[in-house]
Amino acid sequence: MDRWEKLYQSIKELRESIRELRESQRVTDRQIRELRVQLGDLGLVQGEIGEELFYRNLKSMFKKRGIEFNRVRRNLRRRRDDPEYDIVATNERQVLVVEVKNKLKKSHIDNFLEDQLPEFKRLLPQYRDKELWGAVGGLVVKEEVARYAERKGLFVLTQTDNGGAAIINKERFKPMVFG
Repeated sequence: MDRWEKLYQSIKELRESIRELRESQRVTDRQIRELRVQLGDLGLVQGEIGEELFYRNLKSMFKKRGIEFNRVRRNLRRRRDDPEYDIVATNERQVLVVEVKNKLKKSHIDNFLEDQLPEFKRLLPQYRDKELWGAVGGLVVKEEVARYAERKGLFVLTQTDNGGAAIINKERFKPMVFG
C-alpha cells in the first residue's frame, strides 16, 4: 500500500471515528437531559415533603408554645404571577407566613425578609389588620442558620428525629412583628 492509500485509509477511519463520536455525544446529551428532568422532579418532591410536614404539624407545634391558629393554608397567592407564600396561618390577631426550603440557608432567610415578607400585606390586603409574623422551615437546618433566623425575629421549624416537626427557637423567643 502506498503512501496515498494509507492516507486515504486513515482519513476514512478518522471520518468513521468522528461519526461514532457524534452519535455517542447525541446519546450522552439525551441522557443528561433525562437526568436533569429526574433531578428537578426530585427537588420538587422534596420541597413538597417539607411543605406537607410543616403544614400538617403547624397548629400543634404552635399550640405547644401557647399560640393557636384557627386556619392554615398552603401555596397562597393573589394572582398567578405574584409570589407564592408556602404556608399562611391565621388567628384573630396574627398572620404567620412560613417559607419552606429543603436545606435552609442564610440567603433564603435574607430573600424572605427583603423580598417576600414586605410584600405580603400589599399583595393580600385581607390580612392588613393583623400582626405579621414570619417563619422559615427546612428539612435540614444548621444550628448557625437557625440562630441567624431567630435573631432576625423569625420562628424556625425543622423535622424531628421521629419524623415530626418542631419549632427550634429558644423558649424565651418573641417573634418580630413585621407589619
